[in-house]
Amino acid sequence: MNQVRMALIGFGTMGSKYAAMIRDGQVPGMVLAGVCCRNQAGQQILCTDYPGVAIYQDVADTLAHAKDYDAALIVTPHTTHVEIARQMVAAGKHILLDKPAGIDAGGVADLVRQADEAGLTFGMIFNNRTNPAFLKAKELLDQGIIGQPVRGIWVCNTWYRPPCYHHSAPWRSSWAGERGGLLINQCQHYLDLWIWLLGLPDAILASLEYGRYNDFAVDDAADLQFFYDNGLHGTFISSSGETPGVNRLEIWGSRGRLCVEDTARVTLDLNEMSTEEFAVANQIPFAPLPHHLEEVPITPNPEPYQTVLRRFADHLRNGTPMVADGRDGLRAVQLTNAAYLSSWTQHKLRLPVDNARFLQELEQKIQEEKR
Repeated sequence: MNQVRMALIGFGTMGSKYAAMIRDGQVPGMVLAGVCCRNQAGQQILCTDYPGVAIYQDVADTLAHAKDYDAALIVTPHTTHVEIARQMVAAGKHILLDKPAGIDAGGVADLVRQADEAGLTFGMIFNNRTNPAFLKAKELLDQGIIGQPVRGIWVCNTWYRPPCYHHSAPWRSSWAGERGGLLINQCQHYLDLWIWLLGLPDAILASLEYGRYNDFAVDDAADLQFFYDNGLHGTFISSSGETPGVNRLEIWGSRGRLCVEDTARVTLDLNEMSTEEFAVANQIPFAPLPHHLEEVPITPNPEPYQTVLRRFADHLRNGTPMVADGRDGLRAVQLTNAAYLSSWTQHKLRLPVDNARFLQELEQKIQEEKR
């Protein structure tokens, strides 16, 4: 196809941003064919600011006009992602989902299979993968510059949200509305980045706090321990109730340390020889292993979301790789499900966890919240 005709499902905060990007020509190879918007205020904006773009009243109306578009960009409350995406795939449409891919790994896995069987593309909006700092970190890790990673620590509590945020929509920050809090919402991007950089953990031990900073039942603080069969051990710490926050990822290997700070600065602290080599060569107790610190230059990318949309369009038009696909979305949900279930059972669990058990425990949380 020369132009990807995109139908946007959802015209809220992020949906309206994507619509403007496409309308304003920031996504070469993509045109906005229509927008599914159920509220009158949004429809009025579309009528005024988006002449020639079809307005669909709901998902059923969007599907009734399936011949008018090639792909669907789904930006709705995430409890609806999988069901809307299934309907679009059944109608023969490629799909691009905002995070998270879904609520439970079983549902997302079914969606991945459905898209595969239909020969359709399933993309994810994991825009932080386009951040030059994380791209450089990925490049350096793949090159083995710090050797085999043995420990990773990520402290990310830059998600401070005041009470008015949590009350800004009836579905926010609740088991019934979002099926979770911090992990299923804010942390999806960084859990995806962890997996992208270091791989999906083999086991997890999660300590979550529920309503520590807020008057709700879902999680707003997390301490996660990741375990890998190859010996790598990870720690992921986050919160939506602390400020000022910090965003700092450090990864150690036998040849040194890689650090990403505030998503904008990359440093390497490299040993003059590996720890294994030094252990053999050195015969002086308490002798330090010489190392040197350097900052790695990077060039900022001011258009992370545009990059995701462009790469999706280019994939459909030319077959070039996307930023992230449905399997990446599935892995992030698998890790999130495992973290919740580990916290609820107070046990270290191997991945993937039992989907039926996760859904059973989740339903119990929903019922407890209602009571």
